[in-house]
Amino acid sequence: MRYDGDEETDKIVALAGLGPLAGYADRLGLTVGFAGAVPYLGPGVPVVDRGGLLVHSLLMLNVGGDCCTDLSILHAAEGVLGDVGSDTTFRRMVADFTKSPGTTDGVDEAFGEIRTRVWAEHGWSDPGTRVILDIDGTLTPVHSEKEDAKGTYKRGFGFHPVACFADCSGEALAIEHRPGNAGANTITDLVGIVDAGLDALPDTVSGSHRPGAIAAEATNEMLVRSDSAGHTGGFLWEMWDRNVRFCVTGRSNSTLSSVILGFGDNTNWQKALRPRNVDADGDPDVDARAAQVVEVTNYPTIHKWLGLKGRPKDDLDVAYPPGTRVIIRREPLHPGAQQRMFDTNGWRHTIILCDLPGDTAVEIDRLQREHAHVEENIKRLKETGLERFPFQDTARNKVWASMVGWAHTLCRWFQLDLFAGTEFEHAHPKKLRRCLFNTPAVLRTRNRQTWVLWPHQWPWNATLRAAGRRLRTMNTPRPLLA
Repeated sequence: MRYDGDEETDKIVALAGLGPLAGYADRLGLTVGFAGAVPYLGPGVPVVDRGGLLVHSLLMLNVGGDCCTDLSILHAAEGVLGDVGSDTTFRRMVADFTKSPGTTDGVDEAFGEIRTRVWAEHGWSDPGTRVILDIDGTLTPVHSEKEDAKGTYKRGFGFHPVACFADCSGEALAIEHRPGNAGANTITDLVGIVDAGLDALPDTVSGSHRPGAIAAEATNEMLVRSDSAGHTGGFLWEMWDRNVRFCVTGRSNSTLSSVILGFGDNTNWQKALRPRNVDADGDPDVDARAAQVVEVTNYPTIHKWLGLKGRPKDDLDVAYPPGTRVIIRREPLHPGAQQRMFDTNGWRHTIILCDLPGDTAVEIDRLQREHAHVEENIKRLKETGLERFPFQDTARNKVWASMVGWAHTLCRWFQLDLFAGTEFEHAHPKKLRRCLFNTPAVLRTRNRQTWVLWPHQWPWNATLRAAGRRLRTMNTPRPLLA
C-alpha cells in the first residue's frame, strides 16, 4: 500500500458525523435564535452569521476542541456544515460578548425557550414531578499566569468553577467561573449557582421557588443535592426560603460522632437500597455493599442539636430549618481502605441531612447516593472544554465557561432525542467522537438532494442512519427571538 499518490478527491468529507448534531441544532431553532442574541460590534453587516458561528463553536467543543484555533478543524466538514468562520472571527465574537454586558443572558434565554419545549416533550416538567438539581465544584489546573488563577485547597493552581445540573437529563443549567482560591462551601456562591439553575428552568417549574414564594402554588417539588459543601446553616436556610428541599452529605462533629460511637446491637438498622441505573447482580433492590441505614432525627441529642424551635437570629451554624432529618449510613470498609477516626468496628459511616417528609430513610440514602451522577456530568464538561480555559483574562474565560455549558446541554439533548435506547444515549464525549462525530462520508447529489453515504464497514452505520431518520421527522419550531 502506498501513501504518496498525487491524485486527490473532493467527494470525501471528514467529520461528517457532526452533520446530525448540526441538523439537530437547526431543528431546535438554535441557529436562528442565536442570530439575534449574539452581539456584533464590527462595522456594517457581519460577513459570517453570528448565530451559525456560535453553533459551529458548540460543535467544535463537542468534537474535542479546547482553544480558538480548533475551530479550523470544522473546515474539513464544510460539505455538511456549510461555511465555517475563522478562528479570528471566533475570537472577535468572544470579545464582543465581554464588551456587551448581559449578552450571555440573551443566549441563556434562547436556551430557556428551547428547554421549555424539550422538557415538555420528555415529561420532565409535568405537574407533580420532582425536579432534582445537583450542584458541585471542580478544580481546573492551569500552567501559566492568568487572571484569577490562584492556589487551590488541594495545593494546586488554577480555577475552581461550580456548576448546577438537572438530574433528569444531565444538562448543565448554569456554570460559574471562579478563582482557584474560592471556597468549596461559600454560601454566596452555592446559593448563586442554585438561583442561576432555577432561572434556567421553565417558568412553570421554577416560578414558586423564589424567596418569599407561596409554597402552595408550586406545581413541582424542587430538590437540591450537594456533598458536604452544602452542609452550612446559611445555605440550608436559603433553600428553605426558596421553597426548595435539600439533601446534603453532613460533616461530622462531636454530637454526631457521639451518636455513631454509641450505636449498639439494638440499633434499628435497615438494609440499604441499590441506586437506580446500576447493573444488578443478585437481588436488584439490596445494596451489594451490605450497607445499612438508620434515621437518628428523634435521638434526644440530635433533636437538641438541630434546634427545630425556629430560625436563629444569629449566624451560628447551630439550628436547622423545620423538618430537617438526619440519616446515618454505614458500610463495611473495603480491603485496603484507610480507617478514619470514627470508622468503628470495620464500618464507614456517612451522614445525610435532608428535609424530605415523605421518603423513608433507605429511600433518602439511595437518593443521595445518586448524587454521584454529578461526577459523570462534570467529566463530560471537562471533556467538552472545561478542562482548559484558553484566555488570559477572566471576562473571556467566563464566556468560555458559558459556551461549554451550552455545548454540553446541546449534546445531552441530542443524545436523549436521537439516540434513545442505544449505547450512545448516555455515552461520554470520547465515545461519541470516536464512533459518531469523526465518521467520514461521501456526499452524492441525486434529484437535487445531497445524500451522505457512510463507509460500508463502519460498525455504527445503522445508528447514524436511524438518527438521520429521527432528525428528519422532527418538527421545525418557529424562530425563538424576534
